[in-house]
Amino acid sequence: MTRQSSIFNRNRNQREKVSKIILLYASNAEEVDELPFGSVGVILGLKHTRTGDTLVSVGGHADRRSLMRDIVPPPAVISTSVIPQSHSDLEPVQEALQALIRTDPSVRVETQEGQLVVHGLGALHLEIIEGRLRNEWKASFEFGKCRVSYREGLGAVQNSRDVAAWQVDAGGKRISIAVDLDISSLEGDGDPMWDGNVVLDSAGTPLPSPESATGTPESFIAQGISSVLSNSPHTSLPMTSLRIKVKGYILPPSVSPSFLAGATAAILRDHLRAAGSGPILEPYVLLKVNINEGSLGKVVKDLTEHGGEVQDLSIGTDRSDVDAMESFEQNVYIPPPWLSPSRTNALGKHSMPELKRSLQALAPLSRFLDYSARLRALSGGYGVFEMQNAGFREVAPERRLEIMKEIGRA
Repeated sequence: MTRQSSIFNRNRNQREKVSKIILLYASNAEEVDELPFGSVGVILGLKHTRTGDTLVSVGGHADRRSLMRDIVPPPAVISTSVIPQSHSDLEPVQEALQALIRTDPSVRVETQEGQLVVHGLGALHLEIIEGRLRNEWKASFEFGKCRVSYREGLGAVQNSRDVAAWQVDAGGKRISIAVDLDISSLEGDGDPMWDGNVVLDSAGTPLPSPESATGTPESFIAQGISSVLSNSPHTSLPMTSLRIKVKGYILPPSVSPSFLAGATAAILRDHLRAAGSGPILEPYVLLKVNINEGSLGKVVKDLTEHGGEVQDLSIGTDRSDVDAMESFEQNVYIPPPWLSPSRTNALGKHSMPELKRSLQALAPLSRFLDYSARLRALSGGYGVFEMQNAGFREVAPERRLEIMKEIGRA
């Protein structure tokens, strides 16, 4: 990459002008005219680029595509409201959030009923976001209560396959725009770029993400689909596990393709409303917990009482356990260190090390936001755990009612 080369942001469909290139050597920086392959450097002057975007040198051909795979962040599973301290703090907070999004593509910000809502990957991620907003941008705000980001699936009522039309006034005339959509439930994994949904064009090719707007009719159709999928007409929850195929559209001559965004959104919303309210899904996490033998019963009881499912239980790999196993395999018994005469307590009794246990469980995230404090109390401060995203699962009817009450829809 050279300073004179034409740079094109493939994700944003924007040309970028490079003002300066800096090559990094540890803590030293050197201004150069080009970046060699495999080097780490800094490009100054980019206006539209953010973390995760792919830059290509197109040489004047903006339609060139890179073979590199896009970096797709995991879906957000937790959210909280951002409340400015005063009305004058609203604009600085919004600017700080937009700057944060440029550096962390896993953060998503939206406005719901006039309130700023930030979505993250977990409770720790929200803490990092809060710290960065305060320390780097000096924003004055308060975070609301953390809430889990639920999802809604497609309703059970079959949609009509008739081509739907949308009418609007444009230039003093009444125009009609038709978009033919084939909507069904998705079997299997969805596209991360579409938050677990699959959106195809008439040829069965995945439709590009609405973020990579190109000004083509397909990009405006993608914008309309994205706006509806992010807000269900039944529960206002994001929708997931949908397969949407755009079979075609009818746009009158001399009408701007931008009208397709509104037409697609209105038609898709009517389809989803006619299909009825779909199943509610909530995010699950995979927990890996390491505890002492004496805390095992209390930890398992807590997991099951909070909706967790224990999948695996094994003996941990404590150092003394490993030593004992190695001695047994060699058919020679070597007493472990804790049997040494020097390892005695004040009463002269040998101190027996407690056996380590490791368990793995699948659990709903909403009931394990405070698990760090709970585990410390249950294990006497010795328990440690790892948590990773395990996708979304459909909830039972009684749990659905609880969620609907929580989001104010029951």
